[in-house]
Amino acid sequence: MSVLPLAVFIVATMGLVISGAPAVEGMIIAAMVGISVGMILSRNVAAYSEKVFSLMANRIATVAVVAWLWAGAFSGILADSGLVEAIVWLGTKLHLSGASFTVAVFISAALFAVSVGTGLGTVVGFTAVMYPAGIVLGANPAALLGAIFSGAAFGDNLAPISDTTIVSAATQETDIGGVVRSRLKYVLIAGGISAILFLIFGGGRAAIDPAEAERLMAETADPTGLPMLIPAAIVFFVAVSGRHFLAALTAGAVAALIVGPLFGVFPIERVLHITADGSVAGSAVDGAIALLPICILTLLLVTSIGIMVDAGFMEKLMAWLDRKVARGVRGAEMAIVALISFANLCVSVNTVAMVTTGPLANELRKRHKIHPYRSANLLDTISCSFPYILPYAATIMAANAIQRELVERYSFVVVVPWAQEAPYIFYGIVLFPLMIIAVITGFGRKKG
Repeated sequence: MSVLPLAVFIVATMGLVISGAPAVEGMIIAAMVGISVGMILSRNVAAYSEKVFSLMANRIATVAVVAWLWAGAFSGILADSGLVEAIVWLGTKLHLSGASFTVAVFISAALFAVSVGTGLGTVVGFTAVMYPAGIVLGANPAALLGAIFSGAAFGDNLAPISDTTIVSAATQETDIGGVVRSRLKYVLIAGGISAILFLIFGGGRAAIDPAEAERLMAETADPTGLPMLIPAAIVFFVAVSGRHFLAALTAGAVAALIVGPLFGVFPIERVLHITADGSVAGSAVDGAIALLPICILTLLLVTSIGIMVDAGFMEKLMAWLDRKVARGVRGAEMAIVALISFANLCVSVNTVAMVTTGPLANELRKRHKIHPYRSANLLDTISCSFPYILPYAATIMAANAIQRELVERYSFVVVVPWAQEAPYIFYGIVLFPLMIIAVITGFGRKKG
């Protein structure tokens, strides 16, 4: 019965996904309903209620929430600085077209996603700008979208400020810098193979006259935001060097507040200011507030999992996995892959899947003396592989909505069906089997 709160959440979330509304706000209500159902069916309502309060103070959830708030503020500053438009400008100066433009989109989307730490934000920004521009420059529309999704997954997988990186490290009780360093080999292999595939299959036929293409690119290309790559690089290198994550984010934020006004990218008031009606606004505020829903959902899911732990279900599940699947290190890693894969199939937001299964993976890796970097990498790489290809993934649905908006603005834009774009999401297609091979062969394995 202790599984009921989480089971109610998963079933309700699947219903939201099927209905086309996989909003985090709806998932929050689903999690609340699940916990309430558990309370109604508990033997001691008062004790159950007090346990809910104490479980909310779980350190894993607290670390993730604090990190998200800092990361949200920083990524909000970068996203509002015109970094996407600056990358478009860079593409025009390099005279890219067709397959070469598709490869450039993949690389620039990956760079942007690593900078701001959000796969969904990358998909939204690049689909609105790069998709129509790429079509007019002769790129294959389906491959172009695949490049955007793949770049977003790459950055989501690697960025120190990505929510998946934060959660994977927090749930395995380890440091973010070490996790990112140990993950580089998987990410670079999958990214390199993806770039080659985009170069081979990314070309197409120009949809409109080249002169019109130049005009459209000129409307969006703007190099003003290029200096903001500096604070993004500072966060990445400080985090990877082993410094504390909050120190890295603080260093990046300070650098952004210096670089932005110094190079004329934005006035300091755009980051934080008091409005005429007495409220506080700005890109830093917007970025931090935007992550509050996922913070609340994390607290609720950690509570649901804690109920299962206190009731003894997790102990029984671990015993079953030890007997049937996790008979050795390889089996334990396969069990982690199976758990996170199933969670991602049930939930359209990969971070939620990791929050749900992270404690299970942590218990398994401790029992079999698997290094926390290894289990964190399994959680994160799997969550950034095939989940980006699922038809009900948040990124897929966001891109589809943007394509429909673009159709009304540009006569040459087409809405690409999921069945056509999915085969081109090369990063996700390559990364999943790569990690299965890593588990079977022991590539990158460390003992805890």
